[in-house]
Amino acid sequence: MNLLPMQADTRTRLIESAILHFAAKGFDGAGIREIAKSANANSALVAYHFCGKEGLYAETLKAIFSRKVSPVSQLAHLPPAGSPGARKAALQGFQNYIRAFTTEIMSCQGADPIDEAAMVLMTREMQSPRPASSALLMEHIRPYVTYLTNCLQILRPDLDEDALFAMGVSIQGLMIHFRNSLGIIRLIRGNPAYPEDAEKLIQHFTDFSLRGLGVPEAFPQPRN
Repeated sequence: MNLLPMQADTRTRLIESAILHFAAKGFDGAGIREIAKSANANSALVAYHFCGKEGLYAETLKAIFSRKVSPVSQLAHLPPAGSPGARKAALQGFQNYIRAFTTEIMSCQGADPIDEAAMVLMTREMQSPRPASSALLMEHIRPYVTYLTNCLQILRPDLDEDALFAMGVSIQGLMIHFRNSLGIIRLIRGNPAYPEDAEKLIQHFTDFSLRGLGVPEAFPQPRN
């Protein structure tokens, strides 16, 4: 399958071909020769540019991480817990985080095959990190963990470290499961374009998560 334009340089073509093949077959199933063939390149160039298959895989992950600027990395810093306005900022920051993360994981829907393959490969790597790429993976996800944890610490200062971690994992899992199950969700809805209203979905994720956290602001008081 020669999906890659010849005008791209050889190194770029090899990385983009690797994204497609590693996503489809995993690290062990994808072969250097088929990756090189799809990239219109000699397989010997994998050793030349990347020192072999393991090096190509590492560079493939780096390319996925840097392919687009993460909206999460652009969120405003939160004030210290206990400072004036910290809670209000954390509530807004939490919603901004949900919006940014949802936008990021949904952005490859209907996009080119490489973006979709990058999401598949990243999902697989998150489920079963390879020892050789664990440090790179942690470097990528640390800003996400830090920002979400900071929000939760301000919103639920009574929770210990284990409880905060469980809450954070549950919130992430809600969004990731939706993205990974989108095909069957669309079948259930009978709508191949679902969800058309991204903001409505983001608001649902936000409200559902805040209520699960037991944040008082998520339960409006009835008017007398």
